[in-house]
Amino acid sequence: MTEELQTLWTLRGLDERLVRLTQELARHPGQRRAIEMGREAERARLEALKRQIAELQLKHRQLEKEIESLTAEERKYQGQLPLVKKNEEYTALLHEIAGARGRRSERETELLLLMEEEQGLQRERPEIERTLDAREREAKERLSTLESEERAERQQVEAIEAERRVHMERLPASTRARYERIRGSREGRAVVPILKKSACGGCFRGQPPQVLQAARRADRLLTCDGCGRLLVWPPEDEVPLPGS
Repeated sequence: MTEELQTLWTLRGLDERLVRLTQELARHPGQRRAIEMGREAERARLEALKRQIAELQLKHRQLEKEIESLTAEERKYQGQLPLVKKNEEYTALLHEIAGARGRRSERETELLLLMEEEQGLQRERPEIERTLDAREREAKERLSTLESEERAERQQVEAIEAERRVHMERLPASTRARYERIRGSREGRAVVPILKKSACGGCFRGQPPQVLQAARRADRLLTCDGCGRLLVWPPEDEVPLPGS
C-alpha cells in the first residue's frame, strides 16, 4: 500500500470515530430535553395539586360564610316568631326558617364533601413532593453525568481533529482537496473499505473485477462510481462485513 493510501486509511479510522462522536453529541440536546421534561412534569403535577387545594380552600371559606349567613338568617326569623300576632305571618316565618335551614343543610353537606376531597388531596401531596424531590435529584445527577460525557466527547473530538490535521499535511494538495470535498458531501466519510461482498463500504454497490484487482494492488486512488467515495482495500486483508 502506498504511503498516500495508508494515510487515507488512517484518516478513515479517525473519521469513523468522529462520526460516532458527532452522533453521540447530537443526542445530548434531546437527552437533556427528556430529563427536563420529566422533571417539569412532576413540578407541574405538584403545582396542579396546589392549585386544586387552593381552589377548594377558597370554596371552603365561601361555604362557611354562606353557612354563617344562613344560620344568622334562621336565628333572625326564629327571634321574630314570638312577636308575630297573625297566623299567616307566623306560617310565613316558619316557611322562611325552613328554607334557610334547608339551604344551610345543603351547604353543610357540600362543605363536608369538599373537606373530604381537600383532605384526600392533602394526603396525596407528601407523596408527590417526595416523588418530585427524587426526580430533581435524579435529574441533577443525570444532567451532571451528561455534561461530563459531553465534555469528554468534545475533548476526544478535539484530539482526533488535531491528529487528523497532522495526517492531512502528509497528503498531496490535490488529494487533500479531493478528500475534504467528498467528506463534506458524504456525512463525514470520504474513505471506505471494499467489503467482503466486493462492495463499496459506503453505498454497498458491487465493484467490477478490474476495480477489485486495482484495489488489491493498492498503488493508486480508486473511486466508487456509485457514491464517489475513495475506495481502499483494507490492510492485511482485514475486510469488514457490510454494516461494520
